[in-house]
Amino acid sequence: MPVRIGVDGRRLGSRPKGIGRYIWELCNGLDEVLPNAEFFVYTPKPLNLSPISHRWTLRVDESPLRRLPSNLWLVVGAGRLAQRDNIDCFWSGSGLLPLVGMRARTVLTIHDVVHKVAPETMDSRALWAARLFFRSSLAHANSLVSNSEGTAKRLKDLFGYRVAAVVRPGLSGLFKPKSEIEVQQVLTRYGVNRPYLLAVATWEPRKGLERLIKTFVTMQTAGLVRDYKLVLVGERGWKDTTISDLVRRNAGSVLSLGFVEDSALAGLYRGAEAFVFPSRYEGFGMPVLEARACGAIVIASDLPELREAGGESGIYIEPTEEGIRTGILTALRKTPTEGLDWRDWSWSKSATILAQVLLRPVCNASNLACHPNPLV
Repeated sequence: MPVRIGVDGRRLGSRPKGIGRYIWELCNGLDEVLPNAEFFVYTPKPLNLSPISHRWTLRVDESPLRRLPSNLWLVVGAGRLAQRDNIDCFWSGSGLLPLVGMRARTVLTIHDVVHKVAPETMDSRALWAARLFFRSSLAHANSLVSNSEGTAKRLKDLFGYRVAAVVRPGLSGLFKPKSEIEVQQVLTRYGVNRPYLLAVATWEPRKGLERLIKTFVTMQTAGLVRDYKLVLVGERGWKDTTISDLVRRNAGSVLSLGFVEDSALAGLYRGAEAFVFPSRYEGFGMPVLEARACGAIVIASDLPELREAGGESGIYIEPTEEGIRTGILTALRKTPTEGLDWRDWSWSKSATILAQVLLRPVCNASNLACHPNPLV
């Protein structure tokens, strides 16, 4: 009998970002490395998403529970659907588990501990869901994995749990240094003129966009980046009124592009004088890795998780106005890097590590001891 794997599909969609992107790429990787497995994706609402292959089944909840807030639905509703499909293992890539009706083995991916490190930056519903269900999810998981060594360490230090494996984000072949012709085509398409600085992030408080915009405008007024523009890629999120107002008031200096597909984003990374990521906290920082792969000069907050993504060539700063200013001035004196070989960071490699955890009753996929035994 083929192994039957359930997946929390709430973050998936036609334009997944962040955690949703991570889950989607790993699903594609799992399809490749587990050719005989059957997969069941559970959501409270329909997804505008084509099946990865004939072995993938979408289960949309049609019960009254589908009207619950998304995180609460996962906790009380997804287990019932998974039980009906008689799955062997359930993977949740979004930090919480079904806690009602789940009889299968469970693997839980932890992306961050933002509700402990920077709770004031969170959407209120997500914050309360984490406060109510995060510890219970850790306790009920048969195996834990993290997206970075930094997240694994915070999980151990703050909650006393070790992970079975670190499943890092990967890179697609699109993220590589582009030719000058390719870069110029992208810039023309989006109406971007050189020189420019680039930031890629959802508009929400943790990403540091408000401080970045203020710093950039101040530097421009002082003549330090007189001919530059600040280009923002990313969709609106939460608690973003101040960011929106700043973008509107500084339309001559700041250009917001909204969502940009990966093929064009790679050109924007390559064409930028520097990529700036002054986040207060990250579980890994996928845009940092992407920018690095495209050969951009990376300025990022000095966090262990972002150093994992940015490597030795990054410029690491305190996410303050002084730190951002110093980072930008340092970057403008540097030359672009050669980029990374995306194959060293392939999603297939990451999916292989995750598959080993999904298939093992007792996990030893890394040098860290396997949950459920917490540290004492």
